[in-house]
Amino acid sequence: MDVICFAYPERLFLLLALLPLAGVLGWGVWRKFRAGKLLADDKLAESLFGGWSVRREVAVRLMQFFAAGFLLAAWCGPRLCSGEKLVRREALDIVYVLDVSNSMLARDLVPDRLGRAKQELLRISRGIDRGRRGLVAFAGSAVVQCPLTSDQQAFETMLSTLLPDYVEEQGTNVNEALDVASDMLSARNREEGTAGAGIVVLVSDGEHHEGAFSGEARKLKKKDLRFIVIGVGEEKPVTIPFQGEAGASDSVKRDAEGGVIMTAFRPALLGRLADEAGGAFLHSSNAEPVSDKVLEALGAIEADKRWVREPRYREEIYHYFVLASVLLLLGAGFVEHSADFDS
Repeated sequence: MDVICFAYPERLFLLLALLPLAGVLGWGVWRKFRAGKLLADDKLAESLFGGWSVRREVAVRLMQFFAAGFLLAAWCGPRLCSGEKLVRREALDIVYVLDVSNSMLARDLVPDRLGRAKQELLRISRGIDRGRRGLVAFAGSAVVQCPLTSDQQAFETMLSTLLPDYVEEQGTNVNEALDVASDMLSARNREEGTAGAGIVVLVSDGEHHEGAFSGEARKLKKKDLRFIVIGVGEEKPVTIPFQGEAGASDSVKRDAEGGVIMTAFRPALLGRLADEAGGAFLHSSNAEPVSDKVLEALGAIEADKRWVREPRYREEIYHYFVLASVLLLLGAGFVEHSADFDS
């Protein structure tokens, strides 16, 4: 039996916006009806407002309401799914931990450090056809941007949206980020009863990691989690582009005293972090991306197998929702302006 499922169920909360929209549309109909009653009697109102009627106005607003609903539902990625099948997959799960602090906007790499980091993670994720992937973003705090999933499209969408302002608290709290990633992989083992391979891939420029991070790194080693650190940037200090309001006079970030803030890649700190966890450190530069090396290392990892449930058949149907929305809007416009012809 076919059912509708969603590629991005986390967006379904946007449908709540239909509640205030219904209130606004209903208030508009009531206001127009009340204005007509206050200005004139029914016969005079008909001559003043033409063929306007409450029924016609309600029909127009209902079509506009459902058009908005279909458009919001389309953004959630509706799919036609039928049945489920058990598939034996390798229990290889990777959590990508991405630094989104302001220093990652430095342009010593093309297009910038953050852009290069996303390119590396995208190539790595696309090059692995087994297991699941998750995404943690961190600056002064850490958040789960994408839980562990086998849906590559969903992962890529979450990765593409990451910017420094996604994490409100700035800084570089690598301890919390590693702790969140570790918990994601540990929860996976508890829930599914599998001891499959868990891997943490950290991408950062190493700025402001001087704190005591060895404790979290050693926890990864104790939990038998593999650890790969990818450094992005160049060691020569560079400025950080200013991401303020449009039209701001400053083009680079400055401190409280007005001095220009400089940032430099810190390979020694990242290398030490990798050593503490018994992992590997790789440097991604303009001349040498490292995604191929990471894929080679990941390809050599053997993982246990597990049974997972997947839909037998999935078909994207968001375009039908968009079409329904457009047709409803066109219908609303036709019904609304047909009153002019009736008069």
